[in-house]
Amino acid sequence: MPIGVHTSIAGGLYKSVERAAELGCEAMQIFGRNPRSWIYKPISAIEADLFRKKRQEAGLWPVVIHATYLINLCSPDEDILEKSVSLFKKEVGIAEAIGADYVVTHLGSPQEMGSEFALMRILEALKNTASGGFGKKAQILLENTSGAGYGFGSNLSDIGDILDGAEEFGLYAGLCLDTCHAFTAGYRLETKESVSELVKTIDREIGLKRLKVIHLNDSKGVFESNIDRHEHIGEGKIGIEGFKAIVNHPKLASVPMILETPKKTEDDDPRNLRIVRELKGK
Repeated sequence: MPIGVHTSIAGGLYKSVERAAELGCEAMQIFGRNPRSWIYKPISAIEADLFRKKRQEAGLWPVVIHATYLINLCSPDEDILEKSVSLFKKEVGIAEAIGADYVVTHLGSPQEMGSEFALMRILEALKNTASGGFGKKAQILLENTSGAGYGFGSNLSDIGDILDGAEEFGLYAGLCLDTCHAFTAGYRLETKESVSELVKTIDREIGLKRLKVIHLNDSKGVFESNIDRHEHIGEGKIGIEGFKAIVNHPKLASVPMILETPKKTEDDDPRNLRIVRELKGK
């Protein structure tokens, strides 16, 4: 079970590898660019090669790119949808240039148009992406959401439907499960029994073979609150017993786990990593 954190790209993409290695990570996640801007600057061949070299030296797997928060693959606004698909393809291109394994994206919001509209829009966006040759070198992963507002993707069966539809045009995407989002969307995780039930649900609705990455986050929000606020491992409403069950579940034993816990002090990442590793085998 490779374990890692989301690391900063400040100072250059390759710096994120150095930060992950210093923390003793086996896996890592980064933004390929500024996650809150539409402005896109292509990555240079020199920077891409340097990242690949540093990553190889560090022996990290997988490397995950998290797409920008602005991307909305089911927007009812044609201009926003066009900008979103264009930027998404460019970010997948960054992932492929640096040799990343996965690209994680949120699905966006259809506003008041509903889930059927969202499903149609997202499949169109993914088909557009696949037609450009993207999504083969770096696999696209769809992240579940907390269900706040009109956000789409909190229901795992909806994600399963998208993945099934994408396979019909040759795009083999997968799931990135966020534990905080799942919990506040209505999937219990506090006990060994509830974790086992969620694993069965994933297998039924999506297929465990499609679960490629887990974002391991505790939750500030209570169960079914639809609140997307991450907390340190064991300090939130999921609790330490839930995370012990997650990291020791036999069917999750090889799934990479990436921490997106709060980073307020330099000790936060090392402490959360240490807690997760100490839970293994308990």
